[in-house]
Amino acid sequence: MISTQDRLRPGPAIIVAVLFAAAIVSAAARISGLLPFQDWWQVLASPDLNSYTQVLVHDSVLPRFVIALVAGGVLGLSGVIFQQVLRTPLADPSTLGVSAGAYLALAVAGLWAPALASSARELIALAGGLSAFALVFLIAWPHRLAPISLILAGLVITFVCGAISAAVSLSYSMGMSGLFVWASGSLTQNDWSAVSRLAPCAVAGVLGAALLARPLNLLSLNDEGARSLGLSLSSVRLLSIVLAVMLAAFTVSAVGVIGFVGFAAPFIARASGARRLPQRMIASTIIGAILLLAADEALQQAANFMREIPAGAATGLFGAPLIAIFLGRLRIVETPAPPPTERRNQRPLLYLALTAALLALLIWISLSLGPSLSGWSFASPAKMQSLLVWRLPRLAAAAAAGILFALSGTIIQRMTGNPMASPEVIGVSTGAAVGILLLVLLAPAFTPLTQLGAAAAGAVVSLITVLLMARRSRYNPDHVLLFGIAINTAFAALIAVLLGTGLPKVYGVLQWMAGSTYSTTPMQAEIAVTVAIIALLIAPFFSRWLDLLPLGAPSSKALGLNISVSRTALLLLSAITAAAATLLIGPLSFVGLMAPHIARTLGFQRALAHMIAAAMAGAALTILADFIGRVALFPNQLPVGIVATLIGGPYFLWLMRKQVH
Repeated sequence: MISTQDRLRPGPAIIVAVLFAAAIVSAAARISGLLPFQDWWQVLASPDLNSYTQVLVHDSVLPRFVIALVAGGVLGLSGVIFQQVLRTPLADPSTLGVSAGAYLALAVAGLWAPALASSARELIALAGGLSAFALVFLIAWPHRLAPISLILAGLVITFVCGAISAAVSLSYSMGMSGLFVWASGSLTQNDWSAVSRLAPCAVAGVLGAALLARPLNLLSLNDEGARSLGLSLSSVRLLSIVLAVMLAAFTVSAVGVIGFVGFAAPFIARASGARRLPQRMIASTIIGAILLLAADEALQQAANFMREIPAGAATGLFGAPLIAIFLGRLRIVETPAPPPTERRNQRPLLYLALTAALLALLIWISLSLGPSLSGWSFASPAKMQSLLVWRLPRLAAAAAAGILFALSGTIIQRMTGNPMASPEVIGVSTGAAVGILLLVLLAPAFTPLTQLGAAAAGAVVSLITVLLMARRSRYNPDHVLLFGIAINTAFAALIAVLLGTGLPKVYGVLQWMAGSTYSTTPMQAEIAVTVAIIALLIAPFFSRWLDLLPLGAPSSKALGLNISVSRTALLLLSAITAAAATLLIGPLSFVGLMAPHIARTLGFQRALAHMIAAAMAGAALTILADFIGRVALFPNQLPVGIVATLIGGPYFLWLMRKQVH
């Protein structure tokens, strides 16, 4: 749990004030370069329509300045409401599926209803965001809107929406560059229409937040204490979350997907010493506005030397260092993880044998069954020999990637005691994707070996960054997750920027990013299987640590466990296995989050059995996904990463509905 000290801290406030001053100076300098000072008021009140410069300033420069302030402030307010209701600093519009839903809705409408998308862009994005959150709400309702259930459901909805968006992007990649830019959050304005649409929403949101401030403040108490004061917890949470979703969705509809501001602004406000909720609301709104404005002004200044990148992507790149600065100012209160609620498996060997038998059956079906010109059929032994050359390498790569992702996810979840933790959280997958994209953009030519090296370098940079930032807190799980989200957001923003460049060679990487096994060679398959076997042989040596860490730091230390060393080693092992899996099938995957939950549902509680069962489940998931992707749209194919997400997402949501915490 994260808490602040009582005293106010001027340091963060001074830094934010400096950013605001720098942004104002930057904007004034840019306008002065276009117009003399004596014409500023005329441009604001009644520009000369015959003057291109005055029209440019009035209809582009000034609206962009204002929309940055309004959008940033609205996102900051939305973020602080989410975090207050869910009682976790991990809450953000992007973690609750709002941004992903809006992006998916716009992508689908732009391809299949372009006229509607052109005339009602904001409404379509809003409908998508609200629909995504409606699913999150329905899934979490049986849990009485418990914070962890909402975040888990939002994370899964985000994965599923992202997988569908990626499938759409692969189908129509050459026409999607504008959509990639919008997904990165573009503040470019041609008139005051976006401001006129978003400003009333911002005013209404501020009024709504003011009315809900007192009930929201009571949520800081435990549930019993809040109920004793006559507070209806479900009603307050519902109204507050709906307000936060509306704020975020209208912002997305106006300026696109801008992540991190809703996460960073409340965090910085808390680090500055704003303890009471009204203080945090006001501070988060102001800080969010300043963060987005400062990021946009920095981008416009940098555009003098390079191609301008979207503001939403810059906030991710800009926000991660701020989190690194302010996270160290927060005090950590260690709390042991709650005891597991799932049943314990009384016959683990039987369940492992059944899982292994199911895995063998999937392997046989994947290798022998398939469509042809004469219909579906199982391959004869003679024909199987020729098919193995094509099917066996991709199956082996998919299975190895599933094992590696499952091991990584199991280690992270047990180490942190957090069921929403996964390899994606620590940014290894996105770091590898950044390495590949940079290689494609910067290198005139490259080989498969250099591709592997670039992906590995990106994964290692991500890992080292997270470890260095978390070192001061001795790798506390809460800090690692927060730093991981910051790094992951930054790398995801950079990926969106690179995809938004519109360069044709970038689209060749899209298939790999979606989790493709199309071009796997026998040599790559052999290496993948070898790495997976090595990981399986190494993992048991860490089982004792994984059994002790969920007990909490005090209990683990009392049993002789070195917390810092064990967490560092486990993070390193998890990052390496996730990076190796990413090199095989790309960063888009659900397996690292899904497989450990399947194993736990089967009743495997001890670390060693949990890892083995999760590895089998991960291999089964990726083999099944690869088979479906190969045959579902025959002769066309879908990448295994997309199919795995589309399979695992609904199943995971069904598990959430079934199990009430």
